[in-house]
Amino acid sequence: MSARILAVELRRSSAPVVGALIAALGVAGLWSVVMSNQGELWDVQWTMLAGFQRIMLVLLWPLALGSGAWQARRDRRSGMEELLGTTPLPTWRRTLPTAVALALCLILGYVVTLAAGAVRVAGRTDYLSTDWLPVTAVGALTLVAAGWLGMGIGRLVPSVYTPPVLVVAGFLVLLLPVQLSKSSEPGAISLLAPNLTTDFDEFTTIVGSVSLAQSLWFTGLAGSGLLLLMVARRRTALVAPVPALLGLVVAVPLLSAAPASGLQRDPGASAEVCTHDGGPTVCVTKAHEQGLADLVGPARRALKSLAKLPDAPTSVHEVTGDRPGPQPANQVWLHSDNYVPGRGWAAESEDALVVDILAGAGTRPCEPIAYGARAVAGAWLYGRYPAPGQTILPGEEARARDAAWRELKALPAQEQVRRIDAVREAELTCRGDLDAVLAKGAS
Repeated sequence: MSARILAVELRRSSAPVVGALIAALGVAGLWSVVMSNQGELWDVQWTMLAGFQRIMLVLLWPLALGSGAWQARRDRRSGMEELLGTTPLPTWRRTLPTAVALALCLILGYVVTLAAGAVRVAGRTDYLSTDWLPVTAVGALTLVAAGWLGMGIGRLVPSVYTPPVLVVAGFLVLLLPVQLSKSSEPGAISLLAPNLTTDFDEFTTIVGSVSLAQSLWFTGLAGSGLLLLMVARRRTALVAPVPALLGLVVAVPLLSAAPASGLQRDPGASAEVCTHDGGPTVCVTKAHEQGLADLVGPARRALKSLAKLPDAPTSVHEVTGDRPGPQPANQVWLHSDNYVPGRGWAAESEDALVVDILAGAGTRPCEPIAYGARAVAGAWLYGRYPAPGQTILPGEEARARDAAWRELKALPAQEQVRRIDAVREAELTCRGDLDAVLAKGAS
């Protein structure tokens, strides 16, 4: 296949239109989420951008499948099918340039979508790993597989109804694992779908063996589509499923050995980045490194407030939800949910951020979360109730919190210290009823 023939296909086939449509829908999907103030679903991390593109394949993959079938009908639409069938040129020589052109345009459309999202992600994180590369590469490969499979089916069944039927059927098939993931834990079979169906965040990545298995499966599927397109006789199309079956046989054991969700925590994103300026240590996760400078001042103010407790902590650490306890007594833990990439710490002011750090006497909340006791402890350490950022609608919870505050302040100063210290001890190990601990000073 010469470059000249490929250039002709790129000019005259529908491949560029399909690629442009994939790019337009992909970019629209990304930025419609941003316009609805939900950009944090993909714009906070490179891996999340790559993963969100894979989620959008629930729409893009069926479109590529139908577009391939439409492209395969070109000879019939132009009335050239019988004429071209009489030429001595092998079928694969005539169809391969068209297939390559479609693959290139589909990949280009996917890359354009990635580039449109990268403009936003680049300004929201300093953490750049290579985990997003295989996720993106597999996504592009799935589109090629869809396009070639559609071309193969379109040549085998050259009906005008084949493209729309494939679009609808492809969408329904991909929608099934999405619905199953809402009611149960997805399994290995759902990982055979091109689109992702599980939730993830900036500390999550796709397991490497899952990406490998998916690449083998979709390479086989693409090979089967290409064989369907290139076979000279319909009866020889019986061998076309062989590449897909081989890919499936190799992929399923790999997927079965991986976590059911196909995801794992990214140790690089959750690694600590700390201050080294001689003052009390303040650490954030690598994924939230941009927020370190804004956290240092409030964190050290919180440590000064905590110094009134016995064996007071000496450092502040941002932690993710999966970090195991118990919390070390010499550390203050601030949950990573308090940071919004691109916007900074979620507190409305620096004082409110100090209060967030002081909540629960500098501890990460335990389940079930005792919001009232944690808020009272934070307000006591801050020195004012309600403390900045602590707002609650009037009602039973507000009355209970007010009563706990009045009861605490009515005690002798030494007893107040003991009660707050007991709250901290209980939350460090996640043991005991925190409301009872605040009321009695013991778990």
